[in-house]
Amino acid sequence: MGTTENCPEVFSIKQQKHRRPRRNFTIRNGGYITKSQLGKRGTILSESQLYDFEVKRKLGTTVGDVTVITIEDLNAVRLFRYKDIEAAEKELMLENFHDVSMRKRFCEIWNIEMEVHPDTHFSHEELLRRGHWTPERVKRFLSCESFAITFLGGRLTYPIYLKSDVRKVERSDDYKILWQTEKQQKAAKRKAVREKEKITPTRLISERGWTKGLINELLGEPDLFVDNPHYKSAAPMRLYFLDRVKHIEQTSDVFKARRKDRQKSPIKKKNQPNYPNS
Repeated sequence: MGTTENCPEVFSIKQQKHRRPRRNFTIRNGGYITKSQLGKRGTILSESQLYDFEVKRKLGTTVGDVTVITIEDLNAVRLFRYKDIEAAEKELMLENFHDVSMRKRFCEIWNIEMEVHPDTHFSHEELLRRGHWTPERVKRFLSCESFAITFLGGRLTYPIYLKSDVRKVERSDDYKILWQTEKQQKAAKRKAVREKEKITPTRLISERGWTKGLINELLGEPDLFVDNPHYKSAAPMRLYFLDRVKHIEQTSDVFKARRKDRQKSPIKKKNQPNYPNS
């Protein structure tokens, strides 16, 4: 496996002689494992990938030209050749080496001990999780060291950053001005969004002559989702910026041609008798 300079956090693992995982499962005669046993063992393969390794079941009984499939046929035990599963998991893990969650799952299933880089350093992913670091800032302010690991016969080198250097940069005036200015800009954007006048789809239809079709066609996805103020468990409220709505109303020929007439017709009360005109 090649060398990678700027990759996400990875874990150093100490290869051990392969042992059966601690989860309870058994290998049948011929080296087969059932679907339920595979569930107890665990696997990183998806259901569609497992289907490719399943020992094909003979479903149904043919009587004449008609094949009858019963519930018992569908509930028949699903078998997989265990060696094929192991080989497929290794191949998938090598293809997705940088997937941290998959690697953790793989090591848990295969009972491989994992080591991390020294506690005196941050990985690239750990830096980004601190909130105010970005890949551009990491490259601009920090110098990295290399940390190498071996996994499934491959070797990977990735950058780590000394914690004392990181904290020194974070306390510097240049860095504080940079991220605090960005923080203020984000706060100003949020304030502008809060102060913008907004309108719900219901009001668009009842007050401004819109229809559901026009909303989907001309406005598309809502500009903002907010919690329902009346029911916490209800779906979020969809809001559109009123200035965008007005602009479309003034410039769109489609809206002008298909807008709904807001002039309501008189409502006739139910069970009201029809008196003849005198």
